Amino acid sequence: MPEAPDRSAVRFRPKLAVTGIGSLPHLSADEGAADVVALCPDFPYWPQFPRLSAAEDMYRQFSRGLPGVRLEPAARAGGGPAVRWRRDEQAQAELERVYTDVLEAEEAQGGGPGGSGRAEGGAPEGADGVLERWALGPHEACGLAALERALERARREGAAGGRSPAVPLGLKGQTTGPVSLGLTVKDDRGRALLYEEDLMDGVVRGLALRARWQEAWLRETAGRLTGGEADPQVLLSVDEPYLGTFGSAYFPYSPEVVTGYLKVFDEALDAVWGVHCCDNTDWEFILGSPVRFVSFDAYAHGSRVVLYPKAVKDFLAAGKVLLWGIVPTDPDRLGGEDAESLTRRCLDLLETLVGRGVPERSLVRQSMVTPACGLAGLSVEEARRAMRLAVDVSRILRRQCDDR
Repeated sequence: MPEAPDRSAVRFRPKLAVTGIGSLPHLSADEGAADVVALCPDFPYWPQFPRLSAAEDMYRQFSRGLPGVRLEPAARAGGGPAVRWRRDEQAQAELERVYTDVLEAEEAQGGGPGGSGRAEGGAPEGADGVLERWALGPHEACGLAALERALERARREGAAGGRSPAVPLGLKGQTTGPVSLGLTVKDDRGRALLYEEDLMDGVVRGLALRARWQEAWLRETAGRLTGGEADPQVLLSVDEPYLGTFGSAYFPYSPEVVTGYLKVFDEALDAVWGVHCCDNTDWEFILGSPVRFVSFDAYAHGSRVVLYPKAVKDFLAAGKVLLWGIVPTDPDRLGGEDAESLTRRCLDLLETLVGRGVPERSLVRQSMVTPACGLAGLSVEEARRAMRLAVDVSRILRRQCDDR
């Protein structure tokens, strides 16, 4: 029997390429996606628009179909997630459906992750369409179709101008993580879903199914950009802001439980996937977990990450990638920085790790540059400036690192 491939191995060397985290402040999906394609050309991502619709709240957006999770009417955009959980007969049926879908998806795709083909309306599907049941619809994630339109416009405009169209290195997506969703979604008594172990097992697997659908969509969309002549990379971020509570008295689960959640994603995805946490957390634990990249607020918490040089060295030795969120997303801090100051801040962190034994070549080749978090809390012009700064920092870092 052939040996199973090492799914933790990553063959990805972005060398300080730029991507973004997810949310934007725009009230026009097409305008926001156009900004992403123009200002984040290395790895465009599909944007989330929480100001445009309450359905785009990161907890509501991914909750449909999860066992026991109920989407309540939201009065207006920005009015909160309006998500609750209930244990009832419907919850049990939903739990059974998740397990059935997991088995059907594996059987339909030969036991492997991802999907193939595209159903009417743009949803990738496996042989029996099981992943289509977990598709993100336009009413939930209008940024998907908006990104596709923006990429196609950029391709047409490049061709019309006699230029070879710039092909991104890859595309990025994101999903809400199970820990953060489990701590945010509560029942009518205020009890967090995270305490319900059986429902949470179904929630994690449902989120992973939706991530598999998203990976297939991103891979097919990226493939059309190149006419199938190249294999652009797919990045998929599991957004876990509440991992900042890890290890505190408020966190109800052990490291083994969190590792188990992450393993579900690792077994489901072929993409380079990882965790984004914009708060401080147990970085040694996160770096040692099954993730293939770690995305963090390097502006605020980079000084904490560099306290673990051995964990970083081992992480990079496994071929994994660090996403340095060096551009602050607080309006006041953003206004006080420029490309030179942020580059110096990032270089100080990189040099600290190198001075503590982390190989510089690996560190540079296996790093990316991003804003610290989503940009929905900024104005549109501030968000654009944050994206431009990330590109400028990447450009300066690449030049300076090449000179060494």
